[in-house]
Amino acid sequence: MGIGVTVFLAKRGPHEQHVRFMLGDKASEVTSLEVQYVDKDGDVARDARLSYAAGTAPRVVPHEPELPDGAYKVKVDVTTRDRRVSVERSVTLTGGSTQINLGPDL
Repeated sequence: MGIGVTVFLAKRGPHEQHVRFMLGDKASEVTSLEVQYVDKDGDVARDARLSYAAGTAPRVVPHEPELPDGAYKVKVDVTTRDRRVSVERSVTLTGGSTQINLGPDL
């Protein structure tokens, strides 16, 4: 019984999530991503800033935030050489890999 409770509680607590931001063909123009994971209560559960020298951002940007499983709004501010784009997506994180396609918004 103790092992079952431990596994149940571990799934409810923060653990590494695997999020992939897909930048696509415009990746070379991206210089930074500012990311916020907003929980169901509207609180920012995690945030991060990922910066790149001009022309070096990968087409797929990995991010592994420590968050409990659940529904989140992911707010991303993408800065390119020419402009800043704000994108918001709703996702459900469950410990697997989640892809967020930002390419069409760039």
